[in-house]
Parts: sequence; structure tokens; C-alpha cells
Amino acid sequence: MKENHTIKNPLKKRSLQWRLTLLITLLVTVTCILMYFFISNSAVTGMENLESYIVQINKTDSTPITFNVDPSILFPDLSNQVQATKDLFRIRSMIATGIIILLSSIGTYFISRRALTPLHDLSTKIGKIQAQNLSESLEIPDSNDEISQLTASFNKMLSRLDDAFTAQKQFSASAAHELRTPLAVMQTNLEVFARKKTPSIEEYQEIFSLIQEQTGRLSHLAEILLDMTGIQTVERSETISLAELTEEVFCDLASVAEQKQIELIQRDGDCTVTGSYLLLYRAVYNLVENAIKYNHPSGKVTVTLHPGKVILDASSQPHPADCAFIEISDTGIGISPEYQEKIFAPFFRVDKSRSRAMGGAGLGLALVTEIARQHGGQVKVLESNEKGSTIALMLPL
Repeated sequence: MKENHTIKNPLKKRSLQWRLTLLITLLVTVTCILMYFFISNSAVTGMENLESYIVQINKTDSTPITFNVDPSILFPDLSNQVQATKDLFRIRSMIATGIIILLSSIGTYFISRRALTPLHDLSTKIGKIQAQNLSESLEIPDSNDEISQLTASFNKMLSRLDDAFTAQKQFSASAAHELRTPLAVMQTNLEVFARKKTPSIEEYQEIFSLIQEQTGRLSHLAEILLDMTGIQTVERSETISLAELTEEVFCDLASVAEQKQIELIQRDGDCTVTGSYLLLYRAVYNLVENAIKYNHPSGKVTVTLHPGKVILDASSQPHPADCAFIEISDTGIGISPEYQEKIFAPFFRVDKSRSRAMGGAGLGLALVTEIARQHGGQVKVLESNEKGSTIALMLPL
């Protein structure tokens, strides 16, 4: 059995200050050594040329007279002096090089320490942040450098995390409340039923019917919660004809519409988008089902498909985009202006008693919103009044 040995970089265990110091020291050392050899060789070569040179005497209007002079004859100790000078030069150069490297290393250590102080302070402040104080932003330095940019980016991330934590807390609290309600109803009725000594057949049937209804609500709620948590992992690469998808939704909801005497109308037109057929089917299904539920008897639900341009908010950068519009219009009671954005929040109901009576969990439109977001689109109420509402699901083409 072979063992995998990974070669670890010893620098990674050091602090950033030490790493900068070591790297710059290495750079200075290499530079000083190269300069030492270059200057030393140049100086030594110049000294050696002193041992042999030519003296030329120029006389006016005459041929130049040249003498070859041997310096050792004129200066018997010149060779020894040159050698001693070369040796002394080399020693002094090496000492100067060592001093320069040492001073550069010490200077780099303290300068890098000073330069990294804002980063150290930022790290200390970040270490004090907990889930309870995500809303507290860090003070941005006035330096307008990389540290200030990093602090600003971190504050934006904190804001997004705070919003996500707040939404998660609200969602968890609402989910717990929705789960607790049917459990409390069953527990209360079972306690009352247990006190009866000789319950009748009708009372048995009544309690069984209530338990069946409440467990159905729990099952439906759990199913939607699982759907919402699994949306991110679904593959979204299919080519989808929205006309065919809408036709399938109408076929599946035909019996529901027939019970309420609602007419389903699909206008001519089609758009093709890329995404998950399963998720987009669920989104359109929820919108059409809501239009049927909250409609008047003998009303109509109309689906219109057409391309258009809309401002989409992708990664906090709104931009115009070509989109497929899926408009679901009904002839129902309408939605008040103050509720037209809130209806897409999890567990929100305009009329709680009516929604629960219809078996709603308050998550249908929230699921549509999440599906639209995962496809880079959005959903919104286009218009609503006492004659009905039009909700549009917009998906990038």
C-alpha cells in the first residue's frame, strides 16, 4: 500500500509579515551578490591593468615616440600593493554587502509590520463578529487602498449574510408555526376525545377525518419544504417549449378547474427557454392553481406567452434582458396594492382562514419566486383590481 507524501511549503506556516521579509531578503541578497561580483570584477580588472601600460609622448610636428614601460622596474612593490588592494576591496565589499542585506531585512520586517497593521486590525475586528452582530458594519479606512476596498466588500458581504440570516430565522419561525398548528389541533381534539367514555361511531369518524385532514396538511407542507431546499441541486439545461408545458399544466388541472366551473384558456404563442422542465412546470402549475382557487365561480384563467424586455436584477446588478413572459390572468377578487409584493414571501396569506380552508400552506408563490430566481428571472404582479389579476413569470431567453 503506497503512502501519499505531500511536499509542504514551509513558508505557508509563517505569517504574511515573515513571508514578505524572507522573500524581499532573498531578492536583496541575490541583487547584492550580483552587484558585488560585477563591481568587484570590474575593479579588479582595472587594478590588473595598472601593472602593464604604454606611455606615448607626442611632439609637435614630429612622429610620436612610444615607450613600453614595465611598472615593476619603476615600482618594485606595485604588484604586492595591487594584490593587497584587491584583497582589501573584496573583504570590504563582502562586509558592505552583508551589512546591506542585514539592514534591508530588518527594515523590511518593520516596514511590512507597519504596512500590515491595518490588515491585522481588520482581522481582529472580523474575529469578533458573531451571528448576533452581523448588522454592525466595520469602519472603512480613509486610505482608499486595498484594505479599504476589502473592508467595503466585507461590509457588503455582512449585509447579505444578515439579510439571509434574518430571512432564514423568519422562515424557520413561520415553518415551525405552520407545523405546530395542525399538531396542536390534533392533540387538542384527541385529548377531548380521550375523555369520552363511550364515543359514538360518528365521533370516531369525525376524529379520524380531522386527523386525516391535518396529517395531509403536514405532509403537503413537508413536501413543499423539501422542494424548496432541493431547488439549487436540480439540473437546469433542458430546452423547454413553454406552450407545451402550459398545455400539460392545463391537462393536470382540468378536473380542479371543472369543479369550480373555471374556464382555462391558452392563447396562441410560444417561447423557448433553457432550464429545468420539472421546476418550471411546478412554477406554472402553482400560478395557475392559485388563479383557479381564488377565482369566482364560472370565471376564467388565461395564459399568454410572448417575448419581451424587462429589467432583471442579476447579482445585484439590474440590467435589461430579453425574456419570455408567462402571464396568468384570472377573473378573481384581485390583490390589494399593499399585498402585491408580500404575497411572494414564505407563509404570507392575505386571508389566512380562507387559505387554510383551501389547503394552502402559504409557500406556493414563494416556491415560484425561488424557481424564477434560480433561472435568472423573476415573478411579479403586473396588474390587479376588482375584475381580476395578472401575474407574470419572466424568464431569460
